[in-house]
Amino acid sequence: MTVMRNGGRFRQFCTASVSLLEKPVDKFVHYESRLPNQVVSFDSNYQLRNLIDSGNLRYARKVFDKMPHRDVFSWTSIIQGYIAATNYEEALILFSAMHVDPRVSADTHVLSVSLKACGHSSTLSFGESLHAFSLKTSLLSSVFVGSALLDLYKRTGMIDKSCRVFSEMPYRNTVTWTAIITGLVHAGRHKDGLMYFSEMSRFRELPDTFTFAIALKACACLRQLKYGQGIHTHVIVKGFAAVLCVANSLFTMYTECGEMQDGLRLFESMSERDVVSWTSLITAYSRIGQEENAVKTFLLMRSSDVPPNEQTFASMFAACASLSRLVWGEQLHGNVFSLGLGDSLSVSNSMMKMYSTCGKLDSASVLFRGMRCRDIISWSTIIGGYSQAGFVEEGFEYFSLMRQSGTKPTDFALASLLSVSGNMAVLEQGRQVHALSLYLGLEQNPTIRSALITMYSKCGSITEASKVFEETNRADIVALTAMTNGYAEHGKSKEAIDLFEKSLKVGLRPDTVTFISVLNACAHSGQLDLGFHYFNMMQEKYNMSPAKEHYGCMVDLLCRAGRLSEAEKMINEMPCKKDDVVWTTLLRACTAKRDIERGRRAAERVLELDPTSSTAIVTLANIYSSTGKWKEAAIVRKSMKSKGVIKELGWSSILIKDRVSAFASGGQSHPQSEDIYSILELVVSGAVAHRYDCAIKRAFESIQSCDP
Repeated sequence: MTVMRNGGRFRQFCTASVSLLEKPVDKFVHYESRLPNQVVSFDSNYQLRNLIDSGNLRYARKVFDKMPHRDVFSWTSIIQGYIAATNYEEALILFSAMHVDPRVSADTHVLSVSLKACGHSSTLSFGESLHAFSLKTSLLSSVFVGSALLDLYKRTGMIDKSCRVFSEMPYRNTVTWTAIITGLVHAGRHKDGLMYFSEMSRFRELPDTFTFAIALKACACLRQLKYGQGIHTHVIVKGFAAVLCVANSLFTMYTECGEMQDGLRLFESMSERDVVSWTSLITAYSRIGQEENAVKTFLLMRSSDVPPNEQTFASMFAACASLSRLVWGEQLHGNVFSLGLGDSLSVSNSMMKMYSTCGKLDSASVLFRGMRCRDIISWSTIIGGYSQAGFVEEGFEYFSLMRQSGTKPTDFALASLLSVSGNMAVLEQGRQVHALSLYLGLEQNPTIRSALITMYSKCGSITEASKVFEETNRADIVALTAMTNGYAEHGKSKEAIDLFEKSLKVGLRPDTVTFISVLNACAHSGQLDLGFHYFNMMQEKYNMSPAKEHYGCMVDLLCRAGRLSEAEKMINEMPCKKDDVVWTTLLRACTAKRDIERGRRAAERVLELDPTSSTAIVTLANIYSSTGKWKEAAIVRKSMKSKGVIKELGWSSILIKDRVSAFASGGQSHPQSEDIYSILELVVSGAVAHRYDCAIKRAFESIQSCDP
């Protein structure tokens, strides 16, 4: 009978576990001869403690089993030995045996140690029995027992019970306060954690370095800069500013709150830096989009005496993925194995993400299949990688393997499959994922809900998308944005705009993505004035700075209205970095309006940003051709050939027997291309013959109608 399997009462567990304790122990002949039959209790306890401290737990157990008399110190020592060896089950079995020994009474020390074993092994039922026992014996008044109970409930996710135990404690010390604050912060209840921290400051117990560090973490998560600055002042007064864990927490607080310069000054002033310091700086640079500085920081770290850890490499692989620097990622991969971190789950997951983002799905797959153990992040990463690359079959294949392994799908994995189903317009697969989300009870998950709306919209079923949106228990801005965008893409601009206006009336605050959707709706319906109204609203009412995507919508809106000069002016005056998308939008509008000079300028800007843009070269050549400038058109097409630029072929796909087949003009990559072309020739020849017969029939009928 084991702790994990026991579901009975505390007394039943204690009785059953005595027999386990009395089982014969392996004989150690070379050691047994040195053990006398009768040992003085103090000498035996001393010998027992020394063996445990030196790591000889098996010899210590031998001594313990031979002891004719065991006191509470003996039991506590052997229980602590098993906890140190992470054998929590045996530790609790020993406590049960001690409990039924009438010669020994549990004290606060052994009880707190046993509660620690329950917390580390997540054995909640046993811990609750110990809680009841501590109440019955009045041992709960001990601050050590109370702190151990706090830790138990914190580790098992019962933070409210931790708070109840804390409120009933007659005595509290710094450790107790820090334990409850830490539990609340780790449970995501950062505001409550800071409230307890404020209350702690009013009592005699002063926060120590660990308390300050966890309070600063709460400030970082809440973006409470002023509160964090207040704690910084107290840290300086107490003389803790140079303590490494506090300094690291201060740095994280400032960078999380957007004060990168203050964080950098703090980093530079640190007399000592550990791996947490360096990793925090790398992560901070990546968070604000300065991945190049993150890489430079990593190189500085490697030149110092501080070796990187798993979290450092995970952050670096994320930076390489954002920069699409495959070569750097491969070099880091080699570095990981040279440091013996290849089996780290977080590092392997980050490497997979990097390879997937850089388009090396084969490398990501090899890495995945070579992993000794996988978690839900591993499965979600490989499924998301194939799905985002448009490989429907592979994405669903890995999803099927995940289901076979017994791993429960997350919202991210399901959303990835819904995304690829929408992008490839495979409605039936999307419906199957929808059914699975209903079975798992995830249909009201915000991520799943918005992914379902987007999938149905992209698959052409705007009615089903609208039904999913209307069935939501609580409308959120992400689902509303997806629905607005779906209406806009289906030409239902009025419904999109009405939905947006309705959301404003019920108090939903639009985000930057929502404004992109409603501006697209205005562009599709040609409502120029309304588009400018929303464009100004996001700046004046919601204090949002338009990004290049918002300017792109406005340029598209102006181009559709034929106001090309204003569109060009807006592009030139954009405060954000201009990309080839806005210039391409203007270029296509110039083609439609035959505005040669403006089209030439737009094409030149596109080619400055992307010299191999086939769209710009072909469109410019078409502009010249449409206006009779054949010489200029020939020069442009000649430059296209000299640069080796190939016009991107249009393609389409079809789903047959759960397999997606893609086709491009003139393509022969499909394994059945010969058969397909043969059938196509038959269809075309049949169509020509039919057209010829129809022409003869019409001619014959016209002759007959002319006869007198």
